[in-house]
Amino acid sequence: MKMLEGTTRDTTRSPDRSDRRVFLKQAGTVAAVAFAGLAAPLSDAVWADSVPRASSATWKPVEPDTMVDGVVDPASRFFATSFVESSYTVTTDSDGDLWPSCWADDGHVYTANGDGKGFGPAPGADMTVNRLSGTPETGITGERIATGKDLGSVWADPSHYNRKPTGMLAVDGNGDGKCELYLAVQNLHTAPCPDCFNDAPMATVLRSDDYGQTWRDTDGPMFADHKFTTVFFLDFGKAGEHARVLGPEDSRYAYAYGIDYNWRDPTNPALPSTTDLYLARVPTQSIQDRSAWRFFAGTGGDGKPTWAKDLEQRQPVLHDARTVYHELRCGGRPGDLKAHDVSVISQGSVVYNAPLKRYIYTSWTWYTFEFYEAPTPWGPWRLFLHKDFGAEPFYGPSDDASCPGPRVGGYPTTIPSRYISDDGLTMWVQTSTWKRWNFECGEPNYLFGLRKLTVAPFETSVPRNAPDANDNLAVSGEGVTPIEKSARYGHPQWLNDGDTTEYESSDDCEADKPADFWGYLWTRAYHLDQVAYVTGKTAADGGWFDNLRVQVRQDFRWIDVDRLDITPAYPHDRSAGPNKRYVLAFKRTWGDGVRIIGKPGGTATFTTIAELEAYNAGSV
Repeated sequence: MKMLEGTTRDTTRSPDRSDRRVFLKQAGTVAAVAFAGLAAPLSDAVWADSVPRASSATWKPVEPDTMVDGVVDPASRFFATSFVESSYTVTTDSDGDLWPSCWADDGHVYTANGDGKGFGPAPGADMTVNRLSGTPETGITGERIATGKDLGSVWADPSHYNRKPTGMLAVDGNGDGKCELYLAVQNLHTAPCPDCFNDAPMATVLRSDDYGQTWRDTDGPMFADHKFTTVFFLDFGKAGEHARVLGPEDSRYAYAYGIDYNWRDPTNPALPSTTDLYLARVPTQSIQDRSAWRFFAGTGGDGKPTWAKDLEQRQPVLHDARTVYHELRCGGRPGDLKAHDVSVISQGSVVYNAPLKRYIYTSWTWYTFEFYEAPTPWGPWRLFLHKDFGAEPFYGPSDDASCPGPRVGGYPTTIPSRYISDDGLTMWVQTSTWKRWNFECGEPNYLFGLRKLTVAPFETSVPRNAPDANDNLAVSGEGVTPIEKSARYGHPQWLNDGDTTEYESSDDCEADKPADFWGYLWTRAYHLDQVAYVTGKTAADGGWFDNLRVQVRQDFRWIDVDRLDITPAYPHDRSAGPNKRYVLAFKRTWGDGVRIIGKPGGTATFTTIAELEAYNAGSV
C-alpha cells in the first residue's frame, strides 16, 4: 500500500523487548515493557511541538467534586433534572456490541459493532460496519455493508489481539459534496484470559469514500505505546453541520477524544485505571495523516485552547479519579465477580446537543452510567447524571409479567446525534451488554438497543406554592423526576404511582454502603415541610434505615432540614416494614429537590420503599 503523505512509521524494534507488555504500579508510576510483534512507538522527534505548551500553573482540568458522605451528587448546574431509562425500550434485529456511529449527508446513520453479525446473517466477525435507517419513534432497520478483514489490519500480535471499533465520523473534508466516513479502530487484547480485553496498545483510523462499502487502511498504527489508543470523534450532527458553532477557523477541524492504556477500567488490577480524557483535532482533509494531528495542551492566558504537535505535551480535558463500588458482597462483572473501586472514565461518545448548545460525554462503569456536560469541547466538564444499576444479576427487558425488571446498564454508552429531538430535551442512549452476563429474566442485550434520556435545563425560580395538605408534589410538581442510590428492579417510578403493593429495593450487592436515598427533583422550587415514606418489604439482612433524615436541594446543594419529627417513631430495624407509613415533618423550607437519606441497615445494607410523598402541608 502506498504510504500516505505525511505519514511516518518506524518499523524498527528493540531486541530486548519482552514477549508482552506488563504494567506495574510502583509508587504511583506505571512501568511498561512492550509486547513482541508491536510496532515501536513513533519517534518523539518526528512530532516536535509547534505550539507552546500551557504550563501546569495555567491549566488544570476541573475535577468533579461529586462524592459527599458516600453519595454521588452531580456537580453540574446546567440541568435541573435528567433521567435515563433503566433498560432498552427500542431494540433491533442485530448482534454485537460497541456500536460507535455517525450521521452522514445521505441521511443514514452508520455504525460499527464488535464481535458479532451486526445487521447481517452469520457468520460474525471481530468488526462489522452497518447502515441504519429510521428513528426510535418509527423503528430502526439496518444492513451490514462491510466486515472482517475488509476493515483494516491487526497491527499487534494477531494471536492475542483483534480489531475493535471505537469511533466514527462523517464529514466532507475534500469538498466534493459527499461525506467521507472515518472509523477509529483499536487493537484489543483477546485470549488468553485473564488479560482478555484489558489492553489496547495501538489504534488507527480507516477511511471510506463510498459510504462504508470499502475502506482504506493506514500503513501502520497512527497511535501506539498505549497512548491515545481509544479514539472517538466529536459528533457535530449530520455531516458535521454544527461544527460551525466553533467559528470559521476552528470548524475546519475534526475533533477526537482519546483514552490511554485501556478502553475502560481493567479487570486486571495490575493495569492502570482510566482517569483522564484527552482531546485532539486535525484538519478534516488530513484525518489519516498522523503528522497533522494536534493535541489539547491547556488554555492560554486568554482562556483559549492551545494545541501541541507532540502527544507527550497533551493535557486532559477531564480528570476524574473517582471510583464506585468500594466493595462487593455478591455479583460483579464477568471474569472478576468481586470487582471493586471501579474507575469512571471509559470509551463512550461526545455529541454536540445543538438546541441546548451543550457538549455531552457519556461514560460508564460496569455498574453505573457517568454522564458529563460542558460548554466547549475542552470543558469545563461537569457530571450531570450518575445512574447506578447495581451489580448482576441484571433483569433485562421481558414481556413476562412475572419479571420485576428491566434493570441493566451497559457499555459503551453513546448518543447518536440523529436521534436528538428538535428541542434537545430528549436523546437516545445506545449501550450493549455482554451476552454471557447473568440475566434473571428477559433476554441478553447484546445488540444495538436504545433507551431514552430526558433532560431539563435549570432555570431560577421562586417557590410560590401555598400550604395544601392534599397537594402531593411527588405527583403534581413540575418536571418531577425520581432519584435514588440504586433501584434493584428498575422501576423508580413506583415511588409516586400511588400503588403501595409494589416496592423498590436498593439491594445492589454493594457491601457496607455508607448511605441510601430516595427522593425527587423538580424543574422549579417549592415550599416543603413534610414527606411521607411508605416502606417496602424488610428481610433479616436489610430493608430499613439505621438512621434517617430529610434533605432539600437548594442552589444544587443538599441541606438537612431543621426540627425533624417522625410519626410514628421510626424503629431503625426490621420492624420498620412492610407497608408502614411514616410522616417526616420539619420546619418549613424550600428546594427544587427533596430526599430521605441515611445509612442502610442489616448485613446487606439496603433499604426498601413502596411510596414517597412530598408536601407543603402547613403543619409545622
